Order: sequence, then C-alpha cells, then structure tokens
Amino acid sequence: MSLAPPAPPLRPFSRPALVLASAMGVGIAFGQHFPLLLFGFWICALLVAASLSIVVVWLTRNRIVSLRRLAFAVSVGLACLAVGGLRMSAWQEVASNDVVHLADVAEAHEDSTGDATITLWGRVDEPPEDLEYGTRFILAVDSAARTSSSQAVAGRVQILLGKSRYGESAVFPELRLGDRIEVSGDLRSVPRKRNPADFDYGAYLLRRGVGGTMSIYEAGGIAFLGAEAGPIDDLVSASRRHVRKSIHRFVRNEDNQAVLFALILADRRGIDTETRATFAETGLMHLLAVSGLHVLLVGLLLYQLLKPILGRLRFSWWQAEVIRAVITLAVLLLYLLVTGGTVSVQRAFIMTAVWISATLLQRQTDALNTLGVAAAIILLLRPAALFDVGFQLSFAAVGALVTLTPLMSSHLPETWRRRSPVRWALNMTVVSIAATLGTAPVLLYHFGRVPLAGLVLNLAAIPATAVALFGGLFTVLLAWAHPLADAFAAVAELGSAGLLMASRTGAQHLGWAIVNGFIREGWMVWSMVLGLGALALWKRPRTRWALVICAFSCFASSLWLGIAREDTAPELDVVFLDVGQGDATLIGLPNGRHLLVDAGIRDPYTDQGARTVLPHLRRYGIKRLDAVVLTHADADHYGGVFSLLDEIEIGTLVHNGHQKENEFWQAVLHRADSLHLSQRMVHAGDTLALDPSVRVRVLHPANPPESWEDGNDGSVVLRLEYGTTSFLLTGDVEVYGEQEILSRYEDLIASTVVKVAHHGSRTSSSEIFVDAASDSSTTHAVVSVARRNRYGLPNDEPLARWNSTNANVLQTALEGAIWFRSDGQRIERVDWQ
Repeated sequence: MSLAPPAPPLRPFSRPALVLASAMGVGIAFGQHFPLLLFGFWICALLVAASLSIVVVWLTRNRIVSLRRLAFAVSVGLACLAVGGLRMSAWQEVASNDVVHLADVAEAHEDSTGDATITLWGRVDEPPEDLEYGTRFILAVDSAARTSSSQAVAGRVQILLGKSRYGESAVFPELRLGDRIEVSGDLRSVPRKRNPADFDYGAYLLRRGVGGTMSIYEAGGIAFLGAEAGPIDDLVSASRRHVRKSIHRFVRNEDNQAVLFALILADRRGIDTETRATFAETGLMHLLAVSGLHVLLVGLLLYQLLKPILGRLRFSWWQAEVIRAVITLAVLLLYLLVTGGTVSVQRAFIMTAVWISATLLQRQTDALNTLGVAAAIILLLRPAALFDVGFQLSFAAVGALVTLTPLMSSHLPETWRRRSPVRWALNMTVVSIAATLGTAPVLLYHFGRVPLAGLVLNLAAIPATAVALFGGLFTVLLAWAHPLADAFAAVAELGSAGLLMASRTGAQHLGWAIVNGFIREGWMVWSMVLGLGALALWKRPRTRWALVICAFSCFASSLWLGIAREDTAPELDVVFLDVGQGDATLIGLPNGRHLLVDAGIRDPYTDQGARTVLPHLRRYGIKRLDAVVLTHADADHYGGVFSLLDEIEIGTLVHNGHQKENEFWQAVLHRADSLHLSQRMVHAGDTLALDPSVRVRVLHPANPPESWEDGNDGSVVLRLEYGTTSFLLTGDVEVYGEQEILSRYEDLIASTVVKVAHHGSRTSSSEIFVDAASDSSTTHAVVSVARRNRYGLPNDEPLARWNSTNANVLQTALEGAIWFRSDGQRIERVDWQ
C-alpha cells in the first residue's frame, strides 16, 4: 500500500498555479486581439485588482465567516489577467530603433528606387541550419547603414545564405553561434500571409522576435568579423559538433543517422519528404520532434542512475540529493540549449526542475499545478508563445494525459491489469488515447486532420524511440571508447530502424485511420474543449453536467451563427489565389460544385498546385473539382495541375485542344489519359453546364483556331454570369485575341469583376477592350502577379487604362489572395485575413 498522500481532488482552485496561468493566458489573448487597449488600461486593471483585495480584507477584518478567500482569489485572478495583458502589450510595443521599422523603410525605398540594400552588423544568435536551398540563421543586429553613416538598431533578422538557382553557388564562411559578422543585402519585412490556407510564417517570425529577412547569394554579401561567443555558446556549438561527428562515425545507415539527428538535436533536415509524410499520416511526427518525452527519458534515466553511484561514494542523503539534482538540471539545461529550446522542451525542463526541487525539499507535487508553473514562466518570458501551435499541442497533450489517463485506467477491468504485459499494453493505449483526445481540437483547427494510427503504432514506436535515443546518447558519450560506442551505435540503429519500420508499415496499412476536416468556427473549438473538460471531471457530476451544458450551448451557437450569417444561402465564390507569377482561380458555385481555372506554376523550385491550391481545397473541405480549365499551355498556368491529378478527384479537364510541343504539357495530358479522366476541348460559343443558376460562357478561342492563336492568344476566356453579377476570366489573351473577342461579343463582355489579362502586361488590356469590359457599375480589375518579378509586371500603361475607367484595381502581389462573393445581386469582398 502506497504511503503517498492522495492527489488533491480535481477542482479548479485546488491547482492555483494552473488557474493563475490560465488567467494570464486570457489576458494575453485580450492583449493580442484588442491591441487598442493601451498600456495604461492594464495598469489600471492591476491597480483595481490590488484595491479590491485591500478593500475586502478591510471590510471583513472583524468577521469570522466571510467571502474573503473567494474575493481574494478573484482579485488575484484579475491581477494575473492584467499581468498577461500588460506583458503582451509590452511585447507588442516596438522600439523606435527596432529593425522592424528599418525593414519597412527599406521595402518602401525599394518600391520607389528598386534598391533595398542595407548593411547590418551583429552576432549569430542561433545555430545555423543547413537547408536544401542554403544556410539559414538568426542575426542579432546592433547597427545598420545604408550609406556611409551607421545607426544603432536592435532586433533580430533571419538571414539566408542561398544556393544559386543558376550556375555555381557562392562559397560562404562557416558560421558558428556567437560569431560577429557583417552582411549586405536587400532587407525586407517578414512575409505576409498570402492565401487563406497558408501558414502565417511572418506571424511566426514575429512571435520569435524576428523583425526582418535578408537573402544573400554572393560571397561578397557577408564578412566574418570575429568570434564573440561566450563560454555557454562555445559549449553548445562544441556539443552539437561532437554529436554530429559521433553519429556520422559510428552509425552507418544514412536514414538511421537522420532519425538520430532528429531525436538528439531536433534536426530533421536529413529526413526525406516521403518519410516525413509517413510520420505525419500515422500520427508519429511527435516522436521526431524533441519534446517532453525525450527530456523525461533523458532526465529520469540520469537522475535514477546517479542515486546508487552517489550512495556508493558515501555521500549523505542530503548531499547526494543536491548533487544529483544539480547535475541532472545542468545536463537538461544543456540539452535544452543544444536542441534549440522548443516550447515543449522548455515546458518539460521547468516541470522536471519543479519536481526535482520538491523532491529535494521533501514536498509533494501535483502534475497539473506544475504544468501551470511551466505555462506561467514561459508566458512571462514570451507571451506570444500562447499562439504557437507547439505551445498549444504540448500543454494540451500533458493536460489530457494527467486528467484523462487516470479516469480511463480506472474503468479497465481488474483482471486485465493483473498481467504485466497486458497492463503495459493497456497503459500505453490509454496514454495514446488521452493524448489524441487532448490535442484533437488543436489539430483540427490548425491542420484539419487527426491521425488515429498512432493509437496502435505507439506500442512499437515509443519503445523503438527510447531504444534509439538511449543508444544514440551513449554512442555520443562513449565516442572515446570505440568498442562500447560501436555497440551502442548498433542499438541506436536497431531502434531507429524499428521506428522507421513502424511509420512505413503504419502508413501502408493504417493510413486510412484519420479524421479529416478543419474546424474554423471558434464556438465549435470551445465546444470540444468544454466537452473534454466534462470528461476530465466525470467523477464530479455537478461540474460535469455544467460543462456539458456549456459545450452544447457553444455547439448550438456555432450552428445558429452559421444560419445567421446565411452560410446556407446560395452564393458564388470566386477566389483569385496568390500563386506568384501565375494564375489560379477557384470558383465555388451555388449548388456546391467547384471549378478551377488554371493551377499556378510548377518548376524545379516550387509547385503552386501542392503549395497553394491543394492546401486551400483541404482547408475548406473541397474533395472534388467538377472541372479544371487550363487556359493555355504556359507552365505558370497549368504546371500545378500535375499535383492535383494525383491528390484530388477531378470531373473534367478542359483546355483549348492546342497540341503545343511542350514535354511537360504533353505529360499532363498523358497523365490525365492514364487516370481515365474526361477531357473536353472548348471554343468560342461553348458553355460549361455546372450549375443551372450560373451561366459559364466560353468567349475564346475560335474554332477552328486561327494561326496566331497557338500561344497566349489561344487562351480560353470565360465569362460567368450569376444574376446581375458577372466575372470575366481572360487568361493571357493579348491584343489580337482581344480584338477577336470584341468582334464577336463586344456587347457582352462588360463585367463586374475582370481578371486583367497576362498579369498586367502591355501586350494586353488594349484601350478599346478595357472600355468594353468595364461595367457601368463599379468594376474590380484583378491582376494576378508576383511582386518584384523578373518581367517587371504589371506595366504602367494597362494599369493606367483600368484606372481611367474608375475600376478598383487589385493586385495579388499587394493584396494576397483576392476573394469575391456574389449573391446574384451584389458582389462583396471577403476579408479572409
């Protein structure tokens, strides 16, 4: 019988640190979503909380029975909320000399003069990463200069030493953490989110304190000035080099090396795309990321091993506990620094430190309260971490493990738990189920999928990970003893191979076990969170049913708001996706069918079909394209369709029928044939019957095609008519094609929204065509174009012609994706940002 006291009941205020951290998180969320709340507002809120506490204590000083404790708890909670808002407000405050302002000025200068070159001085702030396309690192900037004079600046810039796409790449100096360098190049602001389904990389960089980016492709753009690394930086760099050298030396298989680098250094660059996909499909990706599991394995192993060793050295109990606590925490701190200090590792380190400190002081710890301490410390240091997916997944998983695992285990039959192998398998399965349930709301909101194969595969994958990690660590530690290092390297290879086999076998046989579908409505997310809370508090009926009612209310509110916003009303959605220098327009018809016109570019460096179009389709639950129109055989229009052919159901492939002598174009047509995909060649006068309420006319090219219609002028031109609204999609048609269209449909082409032909080139948008296409009402002219493209598009002349008609000219280069919605009477722009 255990002599340890029972865990405190699962009540909100039995874990004060968790409650206070939650209040701080609410304050941070308010500070993020209501940035107009000034710094003084949060100071006032803090003063109000302190005043309320003082007043309550004063008024109840002579009472035996009072609500003093409750009022005091409310005051402290309000104070923590104010501290969270105050901390977020301070985090968002940008100093006048911050590099963010310098990047904005540089971009504005480039737009006006074509030159954004700036020289920066600073030190390498994070270990450089060697990527497929170059070396990336963070530079802590202290000064900058555009001309001869320099100025003091502060902040961090992400630098890319890129490999040349054309010819031989430049040779750059090898950099280490702490090196002082000088760099010269085009300084730019962090990238904006370009499409509704894109990962907001710019926001991610800002949350990490990075205020700008710079890419360098010539050796003269960087100069090494000296090594300024402190002893800690030197230790971290030396540790990373030693790990790499040892793994390369003793582990023979390259795939196993890549897995060990991921487990020990959090470096997944050596893992190929296909293998990463198998880990993602099976829900095992968390094993490749250095997380709390890895810290727990390393920390507990070291902590337990030190106890008998120190005991044999005749240290007293107190001395032994102090020594092993200090050694364990020092090693874990070094491990945190070597792996880059992700949120999950920070959380695990703080929780381990609290637990070891409590053990040293002979105090009881509570996992949820310790989790609250970790959250509070991380949020105080970096409040923007609250919005990182890693933070949300890490804390959701641990919270679910702590609350749901005991509950589910208690319902297992006693006879099942008597046998050790069965008990171990059941415990592993219960842990996997709890973690999956806890992280499901986060996964569905951010990624739209919850893999379930891990519920089975974790039985083999987690032990394999432990074997690989321990084998790899001992290989590194014993690299000086070759026979021992070789033996442990063999163990590490065995574990790595087992982990790879589990992921590949799981992807092959259990890839179907996945829940797909994005949850975009906040009320629905809260419904799931409250439902999980009700499950965690299942043994407290009153609280459980209160949470069930709240969860059902959130669910009902989500449905009601959908109806109130007329989500079910028939509407036509037209989204001009930002695919850089190319075209891709997705059309959602009122009857639920979908039409895609062009799919962006695909070349050796990018695939807009896989990068932009497919994520958008998945984000919005579009599983079938009823028709895909390829306007003409230029790669910036049809290239991305290759990825779509393999990933999504397509009803009909529509094109102009021109047999252009282009190997890639022919490969697309042959691939469509091999899939038995219906193809249709269209010409002027045809229509696409996709929705009885929407007329889709084909205005171009001619049938039979004219001799000059083999290239851009052979583009398929469509006009969509829904009620009194219309959309004209012109492909890359040029002046001759425009004249041909005018000769047939001059009175028909005036439209509410026009996609400007050929990315705004002067070879299109003739004055007579622009006048004819401009509606008497407000016309929106959309230019699909990349910013700073090598063609210098869009040209000034066509933009001036569209502006002269009072059209609202929009560019994807400036706006990102442009989304219009029509109810048949009017058109509104959807603010997807």
